[in-house]
Amino acid sequence: RQTTTPAVTHQSSITRSCDTAAGAVEESSQQGRRDAYTYASESSSRYTEREREIDCYKLFGGTKAPICVIRCIIRSFVHSYIHEPTQQQQYKHHTISISTAEIQLSIIMKPSANPRRLLPELAAVATAPTVDDSDTTETCSKRAHTTFLKAQRRIPALKKAAEIALRVPPHLRYAFIFFWFCWKIALTIALIFFFHSSSSPTAVSTNNGVLLPNNGNMNNHPPSTRILYIITTLAEFNNGKRATTRGQDRLGEVLIPVMMDSINSMTNAGYDVDVCLILGYELREERELHIRSRLPPGVGLHVWDDALPSGYEKDKTKIVSNTRALARQHRYVIKDYLEHYDLFVVFEDDMRISGQHVSHFLEMSHELNLRRQILASASGMDVPETFDDAQQMKYFGDMTEEQMERLIPGFIRVEVVLNHTVASAQTEVDPVPLDHKFNHKEVHVDPSVCCHVNMEPNINTPTTPVVDDVIIWETNVRAFSLRQLPVLPPTSSTKAQMFTTNSSKYDWMVVMLGPGKNIDKSKKMIGGYWSGREGAFGDFPRPSGGPPTLIAQQGGWMATRDQIIRMNSGLCMGSFLPPFDNPIYKEDGQQSMNVEFWSGSYQIFTGVRGGCNMQRLISMHPDHFSNHLLYHVANNKQRQLSQDRMVRVDHLYGQLNTVRKQAIKAKENVIKSKQED
Repeated sequence: RQTTTPAVTHQSSITRSCDTAAGAVEESSQQGRRDAYTYASESSSRYTEREREIDCYKLFGGTKAPICVIRCIIRSFVHSYIHEPTQQQQYKHHTISISTAEIQLSIIMKPSANPRRLLPELAAVATAPTVDDSDTTETCSKRAHTTFLKAQRRIPALKKAAEIALRVPPHLRYAFIFFWFCWKIALTIALIFFFHSSSSPTAVSTNNGVLLPNNGNMNNHPPSTRILYIITTLAEFNNGKRATTRGQDRLGEVLIPVMMDSINSMTNAGYDVDVCLILGYELREERELHIRSRLPPGVGLHVWDDALPSGYEKDKTKIVSNTRALARQHRYVIKDYLEHYDLFVVFEDDMRISGQHVSHFLEMSHELNLRRQILASASGMDVPETFDDAQQMKYFGDMTEEQMERLIPGFIRVEVVLNHTVASAQTEVDPVPLDHKFNHKEVHVDPSVCCHVNMEPNINTPTTPVVDDVIIWETNVRAFSLRQLPVLPPTSSTKAQMFTTNSSKYDWMVVMLGPGKNIDKSKKMIGGYWSGREGAFGDFPRPSGGPPTLIAQQGGWMATRDQIIRMNSGLCMGSFLPPFDNPIYKEDGQQSMNVEFWSGSYQIFTGVRGGCNMQRLISMHPDHFSNHLLYHVANNKQRQLSQDRMVRVDHLYGQLNTVRKQAIKAKENVIKSKQED
């Protein structure tokens, strides 16, 4: 083998020792072996030049060397470094290859170092008394394979540590090695902590409700918004009420397909999603395992089954399970995990939520929040709000911070017509003309955002419906007003740079019904240009509050952690999160609070007892409007309600655009009139 030092012309002392010992071995006597061993040890001290590479297999011509020869080589090597160190010698790298015992040792040491301290196993072998050949061969092989030198060859870091340690004075060597390894361990722990903290928590349920990783496969995208997707469902099978099919497997044919389609859409959009199921029944183990098997990698599942709270009957004589209060239970989950997630998506089991819905909600919430921080008028409004006369309501201009802090993106539920002969949209449209022209371009609602589904299994749900088949039933154009948000003034301030490139798109907004009761309207509510301001509805007054046929309840809601904290900290008249105490709530919120109060968002968007009076807005921009439509996949309302309530959503959009243009024209007249004055 090649060596790393200049070749010498004579054999090393160790080589000669081995040759001499080999001759002694041929006498095949115990005394001869001892003499050879002793002679090799003594003769090694007469030489100062050492070769770096010794191959015993080559020295002995491939024959099986007795154990005494192995001992001779090791003893000679160690003895020379114990008794003859020189200051001029540098660090040397020795390799002893012993094919007989199948040992290969790689040694890096300073000649002046004591091998008994650094290599106790090797020193022990070199100085041990001679025993029977067969036993000694096995012992040497076992010890040699477990030496520190073997570990150096296999672990580069260990080899590097040994090289560095040999440069340290002997009395400091142990301390150096200890602190070197401690530093490596600390660095490893820091890296693990960094990568773990940068990834979002993904979890599954345990018996005590703690969220734990669902599996080892995480989403392959950067750290992003953490979403807790909460679904509440009362029954595992349909009971036939509300135009449903009796006995239908609601869990397997409605909840799971809708949930999976929603989760896949959100995760594909780059969000970290965990799911919480709140069930009004006990979930069988095999069904829970089936749900877990369907979840994408990195998505956690928390199951709260048999979640019906107990309460008194009306006559206070009996305690029963309160099915109506099941819709309240998600508030306890949110309180427990408020600090763990950035966005809470809380909906009924038949509402489809896409990643595009989430993205638009977050972007619009960001824009509204920036306007509240930057553009809200601290000194007051340029023109006071008035709600007594719809013809005088303010629909553009300054807004106060009290008004802006109640603004939140809103949604409208839609369905897809399944059979036009059985149920279809209204034939008589409200008397507001349809106008689909935006900047000289015709624009229609995009049904793919809300209603193009990819569900498995899919029970009679259209996968790619056309826009004319998408309908609404809980509102119409009479319920809406238009409001222009304050625009960003020309400025070079740092705050202005915080606005996204889409800020200019958040201009004209649809003001939805809801707020009105138990609120200072002049300071906290916003008005708008009502759709009937030009006399389209005759003597029909502008509706207010939350009439069930016009409020467009959402079947759920979503809110960021910041929005929830603000609602719970003073915007709501009653606490948004538990406990639900007197005097606002009776019997821990179970009395008089219906399903729509909790899950249908009546509490958030109206002024009923305990309400928050949050003002929902819908962006009129062609790129945004479709993102405010949520698919009610059950498609049962069209069979349950009358046809005249079914409004094509594209017709509604055209009517709202007509109102928008009326408001723009009226605003121009107001500005022109002021300039003339």
